[in-house]
Amino acid sequence: MSVADGAAHDPARKLARLGAYFRLTKTDYIVTGLAAPLELVNIMPSLLGVLAHAWAGALAFLMAGFVILLWRGRYPRLVLILLLIHQGLFSPIFYHSLVLPAGMVFDASDFFSIPYIPLFCIIVAVITVGSSSSLWSSILLCIPAVVLSTLIFTAGRPMEASWYVVAAVLWIGGAWAFGRFVGRSTQRINELETEQQRTAAAVAAERALIAAELHDIVSHAVTVMLLHAAGGRRIIEADPVRAAHALDVITTVGSDATNELSRLLGLLKPDNPTTSQKPLPTLDDIDHLIDAVRSAGVDVHLKQTGAPGKLDISVGHTAYRAVQESLTNVSKHVGPGAHATVEITWETSALWIRVMDDGANKSPMPDTDASGYGLLGLKERVQVGGGWIDWGPRGKGFEVQLRLPLAATASGRA
Repeated sequence: MSVADGAAHDPARKLARLGAYFRLTKTDYIVTGLAAPLELVNIMPSLLGVLAHAWAGALAFLMAGFVILLWRGRYPRLVLILLLIHQGLFSPIFYHSLVLPAGMVFDASDFFSIPYIPLFCIIVAVITVGSSSSLWSSILLCIPAVVLSTLIFTAGRPMEASWYVVAAVLWIGGAWAFGRFVGRSTQRINELETEQQRTAAAVAAERALIAAELHDIVSHAVTVMLLHAAGGRRIIEADPVRAAHALDVITTVGSDATNELSRLLGLLKPDNPTTSQKPLPTLDDIDHLIDAVRSAGVDVHLKQTGAPGKLDISVGHTAYRAVQESLTNVSKHVGPGAHATVEITWETSALWIRVMDDGANKSPMPDTDASGYGLLGLKERVQVGGGWIDWGPRGKGFEVQLRLPLAATASGRA
């Protein structure tokens, strides 16, 4: 006998699988425990009056309904169907009629003549179906709940007691509406929790990417510093001028490396960072980026104002990524035929970038992949560099605007 066959015939595993079908949650017990006292209050006048001759049987039959109700969370539709059958059997068993006898009518002046059928079990089951089932399936199950209770209470003549019909619709309809509200609220909470987890994962991935890219820059800076230090030491007596130049390079590169290291604070470094010998693209490479986007059919206009200043490598790379992400979104969400403008404004201590499109030829179909994680990752990158970014609709199109410091400080902010 194979291991799989042994597992199939293992009594303990069979019992475990069987037990899974009957496993209840704390919520199931709490909801049922809260509904039971309400039903007892509802049946008490009848137990002391019209059901006094069979009060024990009626009470036992009522409790059987709450045993069924315990599984409302696991099998909501089946439980509602069973409880409707349970409700329908109450009158034939205890009143010896398919519906309430014609003479048994509601009379508020005679408290102990009030007729009774199970009600709160049905209401709780309807709430559960409304919250966990689709719109139309829940409506289809609620219709017999309204019809059955109406026919029973009106002795099969609903047109002669219209207020019973209104009461049944209000009770069952209200329970269904409350269930829909609970279900939509629960779904929204779950979606928000999932979205937060996905956003956190996207931010963590982007942080890992930034750490890897900055690792390349710092490694390069340290290598250059060591080479210039070794070379300067060898020629310090023979060629002091060249040695002084080597020290100047070490000072500049060391300062740049210190600024880059400050940007690493607060970032999570990946366990196995991937390194690349290819230099990081910066604003100097933006023409190649724009040419590539233009070749995809997007008309891109580049406008630069102000005198270009010296950028830290990481700032230039962030600026490049900002333009890249913005134009990628234009290409993906608007497509060929769109018109985009890239404005780069140089100020004394800051760089402003603005990318906008006209929204022309935008597809009316929703893009299921448009989650916005690219922009969220870009926001993290810009904030690490001490910058500011914002985005949103602009007319029929979309606009991304950001500000970056020209140089980093020890705190990573301008």
